[in-house]
Amino acid sequence: MKTTTRLTGILRSVTVILGCGLLGANGAMAQCTEKNSKDQTVDFRLTYDKANQRITAWYVPSISSTHRLITGQFSIITPNGFTAPEAGSGRDSKFEITNINGSWEDFVFDNELIMSKAISPVASIEGFAVHQVGMAPQAVEIGAVTAGVPVALFSFPSTEQEGVVRIAETGEKIQKDILSRFGSNISNEMSIQSPVKAFVRAEERYCKNDVQSKIEFKKPVLIDPSATGTTKATLGVQVVGVAGVDDLLGSEQLVVTPNPASVELTVLYQLLTAGNAGIDLVDGQGRIIQTLVARKHHNIGKYHLKVTLQDVAAGMYFCSLKGENVQKAVKVIIAK
Repeated sequence: MKTTTRLTGILRSVTVILGCGLLGANGAMAQCTEKNSKDQTVDFRLTYDKANQRITAWYVPSISSTHRLITGQFSIITPNGFTAPEAGSGRDSKFEITNINGSWEDFVFDNELIMSKAISPVASIEGFAVHQVGMAPQAVEIGAVTAGVPVALFSFPSTEQEGVVRIAETGEKIQKDILSRFGSNISNEMSIQSPVKAFVRAEERYCKNDVQSKIEFKKPVLIDPSATGTTKATLGVQVVGVAGVDDLLGSEQLVVTPNPASVELTVLYQLLTAGNAGIDLVDGQGRIIQTLVARKHHNIGKYHLKVTLQDVAAGMYFCSLKGENVQKAVKVIIAK
């Protein structure tokens, strides 16, 4: 089958779905499996901005040229419940998309949708929602692009839901099951006119997920690595929330951020030997202003937690880590 015919059919079906009102630092990358006649390819990518708690979808051109996006699809798999339930249906709601290049719409596949169509649930989708984000059928001028420099397409907010957010893989079971049971093909593909000039046709880019690069969200809670078995993230999985502990701590035993602080402190510490330990916020005279970590038994490992300050006046303090085999203090400035 010619790729042009295949893409046209796919996009036609997606346009019908959208028109029927059925719509409900560190990144994940997808790589193209097919090349066009000019040997241009693109990668699909997700990145996470922790400061703004937003995920952005990008494509990365392989050569420098001018680009006009004609059509596009971007399939993102999230944990079920990553977005709030849709009113009256129980389905995951659509991403709250902010358009950057092109106008994008989200259609959500999950077992709640499939069962609402009198189809039995699909095992491979259990616990997941698939967001098929499609670019509206209206071309957008990107202009000059540089090889290897990402082009942002759209963004959406992250949530408190834990789990992995990733790009769907070409040929994976979820894709096959949705196609066979629901008749829709989730995929990552774009139609790009490049260079932008008369009599240059748009070429398709079919992509698949790089399974070694995903984004894992975890709530910022106290982590006991030796007790939970989560000392290191799974190979290729970037952990957001507890991620960055290694980078921030390095060889230090106690790190406090931000500094200066106003309302909250993030405390990162590591213990090289097991034993009782605790952390207090003390003033210049050594008086305890607030207990940040109650004295308790700790196993060997790295720890990370966020603490809300309780009526602490502006000034200079010390974050003091004390244990049977450790004593460390870090100066902390509280600014109101």
